[in-house]
Amino acid sequence: MLAASPSKVQQGCELELSGEKKMTLIEGRVWKFGNNISADDGIIQYSQVPDLGTFDIPALKAMCFATLEPDFPRRVRQGDIIVAGSNFGHHSHPHACVAMKESGIAAVLVESCDSAFVRKALNVGLPIIPCPGITNFAEAGDVLRTDLATGTVEKAGAAGSLHYRPFAAQMIEIWEAGNLADALKKRLSGVEIP
Repeated sequence: MLAASPSKVQQGCELELSGEKKMTLIEGRVWKFGNNISADDGIIQYSQVPDLGTFDIPALKAMCFATLEPDFPRRVRQGDIIVAGSNFGHHSHPHACVAMKESGIAAVLVESCDSAFVRKALNVGLPIIPCPGITNFAEAGDVLRTDLATGTVEKAGAAGSLHYRPFAAQMIEIWEAGNLADALKKRLSGVEIP
């Protein structure tokens, strides 16, 4: 069993990547949403993004989940986790992924979502994890711990766990680097990216 603790990204399972051991554990407080959450008309209001050619971080953070949970932008904490139902993030632009990541969301666990949205999120360093059964397993305010390398989810103060398809080593490499661009720079240059 886990003890409840504040939201944080922790070191966990060791995974060997390019001869290095990497830690892959994420722990955080849950925000729970339902089914059919649109990326462009739920996570953010895409029609209200001031400049579609750039990522206006303050504007994206201010609208992140605000239509579904008006206090979200004010109450979200670094390391929090989103739990949501099926068809999460449909009709997506990368702005929704940036809004969640820049708001401090450490991971998103969903019943289902489009694989293109998973890739868009990972490109900015945000793991979106399809995990069937997650909406019955977790409630708002729970503390979850998930390990990307083993594909396990546990809840603080509760027995049992859920399992999902673990992230591939290349996906963890992107997550560890913080985004796809930095992972590619690191791979091509052989230099550590802080």
